[in-house]
Parts: sequence; structure tokens; C-alpha cells
Amino acid sequence: MSGGGGPYRSRLAVLAADGVVERLLDTWAAQRFAGRIGPWRRVHGKLRPQRSPWAVMVYEAVGGTTVQVRLLESTDPRVDVPRGSLVVGDLGPVEIVACEADPALPGLPEVLAALEAPRVVRYHPGSRCTVHGGAGSAARFVKVHAENANDQQEVRTRWEASVSGVLSFAVAEPHGWDESSRSSWYGVVPGGPVTPSLFVSERNQLAHQVGASLGELASATLRPSRRDDATNQLARTKRALMRAVAAAPALATGLHRASDALTRAHDRLGARRLVPVHGAAHLGQWLVDDTGRLGLVDFDRYALGEPEFDLATFVVELRAACRERPTEELETAVVDGFRAIAGEVDAQRLALYIVHKRLGMVARTACALRPDAEERAAPQLEELQSPLERLAFAPRLV
Repeated sequence: MSGGGGPYRSRLAVLAADGVVERLLDTWAAQRFAGRIGPWRRVHGKLRPQRSPWAVMVYEAVGGTTVQVRLLESTDPRVDVPRGSLVVGDLGPVEIVACEADPALPGLPEVLAALEAPRVVRYHPGSRCTVHGGAGSAARFVKVHAENANDQQEVRTRWEASVSGVLSFAVAEPHGWDESSRSSWYGVVPGGPVTPSLFVSERNQLAHQVGASLGELASATLRPSRRDDATNQLARTKRALMRAVAAAPALATGLHRASDALTRAHDRLGARRLVPVHGAAHLGQWLVDDTGRLGLVDFDRYALGEPEFDLATFVVELRAACRERPTEELETAVVDGFRAIAGEVDAQRLALYIVHKRLGMVARTACALRPDAEERAAPQLEELQSPLERLAFAPRLV
């Protein structure tokens, strides 16, 4: 299924060499800061096939700055910009930009200056940056956006639902939108990562709580402004698969077959009432405090949608995190928890969205910044052929 290597293999082999980017970052930092900054850690990397930059990475220095590293095609007109770019052999031209200098986020320096001991939590170049820091006697999370993304009204309605007990889990408290910096401010949700707690003796109970929490959200009278239905989900997954085709052409036949099978499965979908959904309810979004109360964070994809997508997201991420352990009991507990609050789950829809999420993982693997990305993605895609066949020819969903 995999062939003679993707179009980026030679450049990705250079990128994979020990210390290549880190040495560039050291040189860049030495020209801008007094004293040595580092060591550097890559926290994000994305291949952008047939575009320039053809790869974007985010690095953070321990106790220091966060930067984006952009690998440009040699034909990119930005290569001749006066500020210049480094050229590294087969890797090509390289741009390094500190997150606070991101032209899409002009409000970020203002937010960093307003916080005590600010720390960049997550940076999406050209889109948004989440920062944590002190604000007087309290800590805050702040999201700085490239566009007007004032979500405070929806944050408030979720907070009120949590405080009143409509939602049993904790959510972030709203602390205002600042127009000048295009930043949304939030309180801190108490608790730590839920993943370690899923593997102690009460793990099934905790998984049941997760499902019940998603059921509460789906049953609530909240009205998200966004809509994210089955058509949107199909379009999103198909875009990811086409990026994978460009990055790993040896997998093109299987990826096109997967896209066609998904389309046939969606053609058989019946109508479905849309309800409030988180939109990205994976393991990393859940917290649990000392009392056992759950917290749910990062509602960037909050919308009216299909709850089976939230359940599928959690289930697939659970399987990925527990490769050495069986997850069937935990998966059953999650679905049972949802069912206890919100009623029956559409089993065929759940199976469909589990395949969606698994294909998303295939696409991410194929587009990874690794020279062996095709080889690693091929068996993942092969494992999905039977589930895709079953979905494509299943009876119409009603």
C-alpha cells in the first residue's frame, strides 16, 4: 500500500536530524536576547502539502519564549523580504517569528504585559494564542484571537448552568472580552488531568460521569450560535483526507476509497435533532478535582451538533491513550452514562463518527513531520477498510 516515498521525504529526513532546528533557534535567540535561551521543545508541527510555508512548527524555550518556525518553498516571495530568512540545505528557507510578533495577533503583547508571570499555554500561529497568568489576586486564562471571537455571552450561559446545577461539571467563569486586544478572559477551572484517574479502581464510575456530563450538555436548553452538523463533519474529514493524499500519494487509492465510503454512509443518514455539543471532548479537555467533580474546558468548537460525535471523540482518544489496556468497559460506561441522562445513543451514528475520528488520526499520521509518515499511516488505514465497508452498505439511518 505504501510506495517509494512522499514528495517531502528528503526534506523531512533533514528536519528529523538531531538539533537542526534547535541550532537555528539558538542562533536566532542569540541575536535578540541577552543570555542563552533554551533548551527548545517542539510542541506542535504541521505539514501543509503543496503550500508555502510547507511546514509550520511551534517551539517553546524552557522558561522563555514561544516561536513559530515556518519552512518556506524557495519560490515563496517572502524569501526575499528584507528581514530575510535562513536557508538550510535541502530544508530550504526558514522563518522564525516570536508568538508576540505574529502579525495576526496584534493584541498579544498587550495581554502578556497585563498579566503577572504570563505563560503561553497553546499557540496556533495566525489564529489564536492561549495564555495563563496572574491578574491581581486571581489567575486567568486568556485567549487572544486573530478575529473578533467574543464568546463571553455563551461562556456566561454555560457558567450559570454549572453554578445552578443544570450542568454537574465545572466550566470556566467569564471575565470579559477586550476589543482592543481581541482577547477573551476566563477563570481557572479547578482540577487536574482526568487520564490518570481513569486507571484506578473507580475508573468505570469516572467514565460514566464523563458520559453523563455529555448527556447533561446535550439535554440543556443552551443555544450555541454555531451549527456543526453531519454535513460539516463530512466536509472536515474529507479535507483532512485530501491533505493526506497530497502528503502521502502512495496512500491515495485507499484514502479516496475511504472518502467515498464516508460519503455513501452519510447519504444514508436520516434526520437528527441537533443539541448542544462540546465539539472536541477528548481526554485532554477533562479535569477532575479532589472531590471527584469533573471540569470541561476549551469550548472553541461548541455548537449545535450530534452528541454521538462528542462520544466518538472521547472513545477514540481513550483507545489511543490506552493502547496496552482494554477499553471496552470504559467505553460502555461512557455510553451508559450518556444514556442515563439523555436517552438512547444512535449506535450506527456512533460507529460512523468513530471511523471519522480514526480517519482523522490516519490523516494526521500521514501529514506528520516524519520521513516515515506514509509507512506509519498505511497500517492504520488498512485497519479501517472493513469498518468502512460496513458503514458504506449499512441500512439507512433514521
